[in-house]
Amino acid sequence: MRMSSLPVPVYVEHLMEPVVQPAAQTAIFTVLLLIALDLIVGIVGAVATHTFSSEKMRAGLLHKFMELSAIALAIILDGALVGGLDLTVQPILLATCVYIGIMETGSVLELIKKYDPDAEGLVGWITSFVAPKGGE
Repeated sequence: MRMSSLPVPVYVEHLMEPVVQPAAQTAIFTVLLLIALDLIVGIVGAVATHTFSSEKMRAGLLHKFMELSAIALAIILDGALVGGLDLTVQPILLATCVYIGIMETGSVLELIKKYDPDAEGLVGWITSFVAPKGGE
């Protein structure tokens, strides 16, 4: 006997609504790529300089897990807002992804600068766009 598929409860559809939006998918995928890049650059740099530490690796993985937890929390909260208030945007998820994306970008730039001193000028130039100016 074949079982028919059960309907998905409405609240589950509402909670998952942010994830099916193209902008949200792009934000989440971008953050995942930045996290992966940060991990790869950090591991390669640590191995190349003989400073690899499993303790640092565990701490780094914990931070990445917390960032992913923040995204999951944002998805849940945005889903509740979209479902309950019928909003058409995901403000919490997008803001969370932008914030984590900026953190990961900064982390990758710090690692590039740390492990490639020749890139210091490039990293400085890139960070000059977001660094506070002298009198501000």
